[in-house]
Amino acid sequence: MKKISNLQLFLIVINFMLGSAILFPLGIKAKQDSYLVMLIAIPIGILLAIIYIKIASIDPNKNLIEISKKIFGKYLGWLIGLIYSSFFFYIAIRNIRDFAGQLSHFLVPQANLKSITFLTIILVIYCVYHNIETIARVTTFTIVLGFLLLTPSTLYLLFFSADFTNLQPILAKGLTPVWKEIYPGILAFPLAELVVFIMVFSRVNDHNKSKQYFIMAIIFSFLILTINTITIISVLGVKLSEQVSYPLIRSGQVVNGTLLKLDFSISLSTTLILFKKIKLLTYGAVKGFSNLFNISYKKIAIILPIIGGYLSIIIAPGRIQHLEFGLGPSLWINIAVGIYLPIVSLVVYYLKKFFMRKRGK
Repeated sequence: MKKISNLQLFLIVINFMLGSAILFPLGIKAKQDSYLVMLIAIPIGILLAIIYIKIASIDPNKNLIEISKKIFGKYLGWLIGLIYSSFFFYIAIRNIRDFAGQLSHFLVPQANLKSITFLTIILVIYCVYHNIETIARVTTFTIVLGFLLLTPSTLYLLFFSADFTNLQPILAKGLTPVWKEIYPGILAFPLAELVVFIMVFSRVNDHNKSKQYFIMAIIFSFLILTINTITIISVLGVKLSEQVSYPLIRSGQVVNGTLLKLDFSISLSTTLILFKKIKLLTYGAVKGFSNLFNISYKKIAIILPIIGGYLSIIIAPGRIQHLEFGLGPSLWINIAVGIYLPIVSLVVYYLKKFFMRKRGK
Protein backbone atom coordinates (compact mmCIF):
# COMPACT_ATOMS: atom_id res chain seq x y z
CA MET A 1 0.00 0.00 0.00
CA LYS A 2 1.38 3.37 -1.04
CA LYS A 3 1.81 6.07 1.58
CA ILE A 4 2.02 9.86 1.59
CA SER A 5 4.84 11.86 3.16
CA ASN A 6 4.58 14.18 6.15
CA LEU A 7 5.30 17.16 3.90
CA GLN A 8 2.36 16.17 1.72
CA LEU A 9 0.20 15.86 4.84
CA PHE A 10 1.34 19.33 5.91
CA LEU A 11 0.37 20.84 2.55
CA ILE A 12 -2.95 18.98 2.39
CA VAL A 13 -3.92 20.27 5.86
CA ILE A 14 -3.06 23.86 4.90
CA ASN A 15 -5.00 23.52 1.65
CA PHE A 16 -7.96 22.02 3.52
CA MET A 17 -7.96 24.67 6.24
CA LEU A 18 -7.92 27.50 3.73
CA GLY A 19 -10.39 25.86 1.33
CA SER A 20 -13.48 28.04 1.08
CA ALA A 21 -12.52 29.82 4.33
CA ILE A 22 -10.05 32.05 2.49
CA LEU A 23 -12.89 33.51 0.42
CA PHE A 24 -14.53 35.09 3.45
CA PRO A 25 -13.51 37.30 6.38
CA LEU A 26 -14.13 34.70 9.08
CA GLY A 27 -15.48 36.11 12.31
CA ILE A 28 -16.74 39.27 10.58
CA LYS A 29 -19.46 39.79 13.20
CA ALA A 30 -16.62 40.75 15.54
CA LYS A 31 -16.19 43.71 13.15
CA GLN A 32 -12.66 45.17 13.13
CA ASP A 33 -11.55 42.55 15.67
CA SER A 34 -12.15 39.67 13.23
CA TYR A 35 -8.43 38.99 12.88
CA LEU A 36 -8.22 38.48 16.65
CA VAL A 37 -10.76 35.66 16.26
CA MET A 38 -8.21 33.83 14.09
CA LEU A 39 -5.35 34.36 16.55
CA ILE A 40 -7.34 33.29 19.61
CA ALA A 41 -8.59 30.21 17.72
CA ILE A 42 -5.01 28.87 17.33
CA PRO A 43 -4.72 27.22 20.78
CA ILE A 44 -8.26 25.84 20.39
CA GLY A 45 -7.25 24.37 17.05
CA ILE A 46 -4.18 22.76 18.64
CA LEU A 47 -6.32 21.22 21.39
CA LEU A 48 -8.74 19.81 18.82
CA ALA A 49 -5.81 18.48 16.77
CA ILE A 50 -4.56 16.60 19.86
CA ILE A 51 -8.01 14.99 20.25
CA TYR A 52 -7.96 13.80 16.63
CA ILE A 53 -4.39 12.55 16.99
CA LYS A 54 -5.34 10.61 20.15
CA ILE A 55 -8.20 8.92 18.29
CA ALA A 56 -5.94 8.06 15.35
CA SER A 57 -3.29 6.65 17.72
CA ILE A 58 -5.77 4.07 19.07
CA ASP A 59 -4.79 2.06 15.99
CA PRO A 60 -2.38 3.89 13.64
CA ASN A 61 -3.08 1.42 10.82
CA LYS A 62 -6.84 2.00 10.75
CA ASN A 63 -9.03 4.90 9.65
CA LEU A 64 -11.80 6.67 11.58
CA ILE A 65 -14.55 4.25 10.52
CA GLU A 66 -12.55 1.21 11.62
CA ILE A 67 -11.52 2.87 14.89
CA SER A 68 -15.18 3.75 15.63
CA LYS A 69 -16.09 0.07 15.33
CA LYS A 70 -13.26 -0.77 17.71
CA ILE A 71 -14.48 1.77 20.29
CA PHE A 72 -18.25 1.26 20.09
CA GLY A 73 -18.52 -2.31 18.86
CA LYS A 74 -19.65 -3.73 15.54
CA TYR A 75 -23.19 -2.32 15.28
CA LEU A 76 -23.02 1.03 17.09
CA GLY A 77 -19.60 1.62 15.57
CA TRP A 78 -21.09 0.96 12.13
CA LEU A 79 -23.80 3.58 12.77
CA ILE A 80 -21.26 6.15 13.95
CA GLY A 81 -19.13 5.38 10.90
CA LEU A 82 -22.18 6.05 8.74
CA ILE A 83 -22.65 9.43 10.45
CA TYR A 84 -19.02 10.38 9.79
CA SER A 85 -19.11 9.24 6.15
CA SER A 86 -22.39 11.08 5.51
CA PHE A 87 -20.90 14.19 7.14
CA PHE A 88 -17.87 14.15 4.82
CA PHE A 89 -20.19 13.71 1.85
CA TYR A 90 -22.44 16.55 3.01
CA ILE A 91 -19.54 18.99 3.42
CA ALA A 92 -18.17 17.95 0.02
CA ILE A 93 -21.55 18.75 -1.57
CA ARG A 94 -21.58 22.21 -0.01
CA ASN A 95 -18.05 22.88 -1.23
CA ILE A 96 -18.91 21.75 -4.75
CA ARG A 97 -21.68 24.36 -4.73
CA ASP A 98 -19.22 27.03 -3.50
CA PHE A 99 -16.68 26.01 -6.12
CA ALA A 100 -19.13 26.03 -9.04
CA GLY A 101 -20.64 29.30 -7.84
CA GLN A 102 -17.26 31.01 -7.67
CA LEU A 103 -16.23 29.77 -11.12
CA SER A 104 -19.48 30.86 -12.76
CA HIS A 105 -19.38 34.22 -11.00
CA PHE A 106 -15.79 35.27 -11.72
CA LEU A 107 -13.79 33.04 -14.07
CA VAL A 108 -16.32 31.69 -16.58
CA PRO A 109 -19.51 33.80 -16.23
CA GLN A 110 -20.75 32.60 -19.64
CA ALA A 111 -21.05 29.01 -18.35
CA ASN A 112 -24.03 27.86 -16.30
CA LEU A 113 -23.85 26.18 -12.89
CA LYS A 114 -24.76 22.71 -14.20
CA SER A 115 -21.99 22.66 -16.82
CA ILE A 116 -19.33 23.73 -14.32
CA THR A 117 -20.56 21.18 -11.78
CA PHE A 118 -20.39 18.42 -14.41
CA LEU A 119 -16.76 19.23 -15.27
CA THR A 120 -15.89 19.50 -11.58
CA ILE A 121 -17.28 16.03 -10.91
CA ILE A 122 -15.21 14.50 -13.73
CA LEU A 123 -12.01 15.91 -12.18
CA VAL A 124 -13.04 14.80 -8.68
CA ILE A 125 -13.72 11.25 -9.92
CA TYR A 126 -10.31 11.07 -11.60
CA CYS A 127 -8.38 12.12 -8.48
CA VAL A 128 -10.42 10.20 -5.90
CA TYR A 129 -10.44 7.06 -8.08
CA HIS A 130 -6.64 6.99 -7.95
CA ASN A 131 -6.72 7.28 -4.14
CA ILE A 132 -5.05 9.57 -1.59
CA GLU A 133 -1.60 9.39 -3.21
CA THR A 134 -2.86 11.15 -6.36
CA ILE A 135 -4.74 13.71 -4.28
CA ALA A 136 -1.55 14.42 -2.31
CA ARG A 137 0.63 14.78 -5.41
CA VAL A 138 -1.80 17.11 -7.18
CA THR A 139 -2.32 19.15 -4.01
CA THR A 140 1.44 19.66 -3.61
CA PHE A 141 1.58 21.20 -7.08
CA THR A 142 -1.61 23.27 -6.99
CA ILE A 143 -1.14 24.77 -3.53
CA VAL A 144 2.31 26.02 -4.52
CA LEU A 145 0.80 27.50 -7.69
CA GLY A 146 -2.06 28.96 -5.65
CA PHE A 147 0.34 30.68 -3.25
CA LEU A 148 2.47 31.99 -6.13
CA LEU A 149 -0.67 33.69 -7.47
CA LEU A 150 -2.13 34.78 -4.14
CA THR A 151 0.93 36.08 -2.28
CA PRO A 152 1.93 38.93 -4.65
CA SER A 153 -1.72 40.06 -4.89
CA THR A 154 -2.13 40.08 -1.11
CA LEU A 155 1.14 41.97 -0.59
CA TYR A 156 0.16 44.55 -3.18
CA LEU A 157 -3.21 45.10 -1.50
CA LEU A 158 -1.62 45.43 1.95
CA PHE A 159 1.04 47.90 0.83
CA PHE A 160 -0.90 50.01 -1.67
CA SER A 161 -4.64 49.67 -1.00
CA ALA A 162 -4.99 48.97 2.71
CA ASP A 163 -6.24 51.46 5.27
CA PHE A 164 -5.26 50.01 8.63
CA THR A 165 -7.43 52.48 10.52
CA ASN A 166 -10.28 50.15 9.49
CA LEU A 167 -8.89 47.75 12.12
CA GLN A 168 -9.42 50.25 14.94
CA PRO A 169 -10.48 50.51 17.71
CA ILE A 170 -9.19 47.22 19.10
CA LEU A 171 -11.62 45.31 21.37
CA ALA A 172 -14.02 48.26 21.55
CA LYS A 173 -16.73 45.92 22.91
CA GLY A 174 -14.40 43.56 24.77
CA LEU A 175 -13.82 39.87 24.08
CA THR A 176 -17.51 38.86 23.99
CA PRO A 177 -18.04 39.45 20.21
CA VAL A 178 -14.76 37.63 19.51
CA TRP A 179 -15.75 34.59 21.56
CA LYS A 180 -19.21 34.47 19.92
CA GLU A 181 -17.48 34.19 16.56
CA ILE A 182 -15.21 31.40 17.77
CA TYR A 183 -18.16 29.37 19.06
CA PRO A 184 -19.88 28.09 17.04
CA GLY A 185 -18.31 29.90 14.05
CA ILE A 186 -14.62 29.01 13.82
CA LEU A 187 -15.04 25.78 15.77
CA ALA A 188 -17.59 24.62 13.20
CA PHE A 189 -15.81 26.01 10.15
CA PRO A 190 -13.08 25.13 9.41
CA LEU A 191 -11.91 23.35 12.59
CA ALA A 192 -14.61 20.66 12.97
CA GLU A 193 -14.11 19.58 9.36
CA LEU A 194 -10.53 18.53 10.19
CA VAL A 195 -11.97 15.29 11.59
CA VAL A 196 -11.66 13.93 8.04
CA PHE A 197 -7.90 13.65 8.58
CA ILE A 198 -8.42 10.69 10.88
CA MET A 199 -9.25 8.97 7.57
CA VAL A 200 -5.81 9.99 6.26
CA PHE A 201 -3.38 9.46 9.18
CA SER A 202 -3.13 5.71 8.55
CA ARG A 203 -1.80 6.46 5.06
CA VAL A 204 1.10 8.63 6.28
CA ASN A 205 4.50 6.91 6.18
CA ASP A 206 5.73 8.24 9.54
CA HIS A 207 3.09 8.21 12.28
CA ASN A 208 5.31 9.80 14.93
CA LYS A 209 6.19 12.93 12.96
CA SER A 210 2.74 13.27 11.39
CA LYS A 211 1.38 14.64 14.69
CA GLN A 212 3.86 17.53 14.65
CA TYR A 213 3.21 18.28 10.98
CA PHE A 214 -0.55 18.26 11.56
CA ILE A 215 -0.36 20.78 14.41
CA MET A 216 2.15 23.00 12.58
CA ALA A 217 -0.10 23.07 9.52
CA ILE A 218 -3.07 24.22 11.63
CA ILE A 219 -1.02 27.04 13.19
CA PHE A 220 0.33 28.12 9.81
CA SER A 221 -3.16 28.06 8.28
CA PHE A 222 -4.58 30.29 10.99
CA LEU A 223 -1.76 32.77 10.47
CA ILE A 224 -2.63 32.90 6.76
CA LEU A 225 -6.32 33.35 7.58
CA THR A 226 -5.36 36.17 9.97
CA ILE A 227 -3.49 37.97 7.18
CA ASN A 228 -6.41 37.26 4.85
CA THR A 229 -8.91 38.83 7.25
CA ILE A 230 -6.68 41.87 7.83
CA THR A 231 -6.37 42.32 4.06
CA ILE A 232 -10.11 42.18 3.42
CA ILE A 233 -11.12 44.55 6.23
CA SER A 234 -8.29 47.03 5.69
CA VAL A 235 -9.08 47.27 1.97
CA LEU A 236 -12.90 47.10 1.96
CA GLY A 237 -13.79 48.27 5.46
CA VAL A 238 -16.06 46.40 7.86
CA LYS A 239 -19.43 47.30 6.29
CA LEU A 240 -18.47 46.39 2.74
CA SER A 241 -16.75 43.20 3.92
CA GLU A 242 -20.02 42.09 5.52
CA GLN A 243 -22.17 42.91 2.50
CA VAL A 244 -20.34 41.71 -0.62
CA SER A 245 -20.02 38.18 -1.97
CA TYR A 246 -16.45 36.82 -2.09
CA PRO A 247 -14.88 39.84 -0.30
CA LEU A 248 -11.27 38.71 -0.88
CA ILE A 249 -11.85 38.73 -4.64
CA ARG A 250 -13.76 42.02 -4.40
CA SER A 251 -10.82 43.58 -2.59
CA GLY A 252 -8.74 42.86 -5.69
CA GLN A 253 -11.29 44.70 -7.82
CA VAL A 254 -10.96 47.99 -5.96
CA VAL A 255 -7.42 48.44 -7.26
CA ASN A 256 -7.33 50.98 -10.05
CA GLY A 257 -5.66 49.91 -13.26
CA THR A 258 -6.52 46.94 -15.48
CA LEU A 259 -2.96 45.71 -15.99
CA LEU A 260 -2.66 43.91 -12.65
CA LYS A 261 -6.00 42.06 -12.73
CA LEU A 262 -5.66 41.19 -9.05
CA ASP A 263 -9.22 39.91 -8.83
CA PHE A 264 -8.46 37.30 -11.53
CA SER A 265 -5.28 36.00 -9.87
CA ILE A 266 -6.99 35.91 -6.45
CA SER A 267 -10.01 34.10 -7.89
CA LEU A 268 -7.86 31.56 -9.73
CA SER A 269 -5.69 30.81 -6.68
CA THR A 270 -8.64 30.41 -4.30
CA THR A 271 -10.42 28.19 -6.85
CA LEU A 272 -7.42 25.85 -7.00
CA ILE A 273 -7.28 25.67 -3.20
CA LEU A 274 -11.02 25.03 -2.81
CA PHE A 275 -11.03 22.25 -5.40
CA LYS A 276 -8.49 20.23 -3.43
CA LYS A 277 -10.67 20.43 -0.32
CA ILE A 278 -13.56 18.92 -2.27
CA LYS A 279 -11.40 15.97 -3.34
CA LEU A 280 -10.23 15.20 0.20
CA LEU A 281 -13.75 15.30 1.63
CA THR A 282 -14.99 13.09 -1.19
CA TYR A 283 -12.11 10.69 -0.52
CA GLY A 284 -13.14 10.49 3.15
CA ALA A 285 -16.76 9.77 2.19
CA VAL A 286 -15.82 7.17 -0.45
CA LYS A 287 -13.40 5.41 1.90
CA GLY A 288 -16.00 5.40 4.66
CA PHE A 289 -18.91 4.05 2.59
CA SER A 290 -16.61 1.47 0.99
CA ASN A 291 -15.67 0.17 4.44
CA LEU A 292 -19.23 0.25 5.79
CA PHE A 293 -20.96 -1.50 2.90
CA ASN A 294 -18.05 -3.71 1.74
CA ILE A 295 -18.26 -2.28 -1.77
CA SER A 296 -15.25 -1.73 -4.01
CA TYR A 297 -13.58 1.63 -3.34
CA LYS A 298 -13.25 2.33 -7.08
CA LYS A 299 -16.94 1.69 -7.76
CA ILE A 300 -18.02 4.16 -5.07
CA ALA A 301 -15.35 6.62 -6.26
CA ILE A 302 -17.28 6.87 -9.54
CA ILE A 303 -20.86 6.78 -8.23
CA LEU A 304 -20.64 9.02 -5.15
CA PRO A 305 -19.22 12.18 -6.83
CA ILE A 306 -21.97 12.00 -9.47
CA ILE A 307 -24.63 11.90 -6.74
CA GLY A 308 -22.81 14.72 -4.93
CA GLY A 309 -22.75 16.87 -8.06
CA TYR A 310 -26.50 16.47 -8.54
CA LEU A 311 -27.25 17.22 -4.88
CA SER A 312 -25.01 20.32 -4.97
CA ILE A 313 -27.26 21.81 -7.65
CA ILE A 314 -30.54 21.17 -5.83
CA ILE A 315 -29.24 21.80 -2.29
CA ALA A 316 -30.52 25.40 -2.35
CA PRO A 317 -32.45 27.52 -4.89
CA GLY A 318 -29.85 30.28 -4.75
CA ARG A 319 -26.61 31.48 -3.19
CA ILE A 320 -28.36 33.44 -0.42
CA GLN A 321 -30.26 30.37 0.81
CA HIS A 322 -27.09 28.29 0.50
CA LEU A 323 -25.14 30.71 2.71
CA GLU A 324 -27.97 31.15 5.21
CA PHE A 325 -28.09 27.42 5.88
CA GLY A 326 -24.30 27.17 5.87
CA LEU A 327 -23.96 29.93 8.47
CA GLY A 328 -26.90 28.66 10.51
CA PRO A 329 -27.98 25.02 11.07
CA SER A 330 -24.95 23.67 9.19
CA LEU A 331 -22.58 25.09 11.84
CA TRP A 332 -24.23 22.99 14.54
CA ILE A 333 -24.09 19.88 12.35
CA ASN A 334 -20.34 20.44 12.00
CA ILE A 335 -19.86 20.87 15.74
CA ALA A 336 -21.99 17.84 16.63
CA VAL A 337 -20.19 15.47 14.25
CA GLY A 338 -16.75 17.05 14.03
CA ILE A 339 -16.21 17.95 17.71
CA TYR A 340 -18.74 16.48 20.13
CA LEU A 341 -18.74 12.99 18.60
CA PRO A 342 -14.91 12.60 18.59
CA ILE A 343 -14.76 13.82 22.21
CA VAL A 344 -17.45 11.31 23.23
CA SER A 345 -15.57 8.59 21.31
CA LEU A 346 -12.35 9.33 23.15
CA VAL A 347 -14.11 9.40 26.53
CA VAL A 348 -15.80 6.04 25.83
CA TYR A 349 -12.47 4.52 24.73
CA TYR A 350 -10.66 5.57 27.92
CA LEU A 351 -13.58 4.48 30.12
CA LYS A 352 -13.57 1.04 28.47
CA LYS A 353 -9.83 0.86 28.92
CA PHE A 354 -10.14 1.84 32.59
CA PHE A 355 -12.81 -0.78 33.39
CA MET A 356 -10.90 -3.48 31.50
CA ARG A 357 -7.80 -2.77 33.61
CA LYS A 358 -9.93 -2.86 36.75
CA ARG A 359 -11.37 -6.22 35.80
CA GLY A 360 -7.88 -7.50 35.06
CA LYS A 361 -6.85 -6.71 38.61
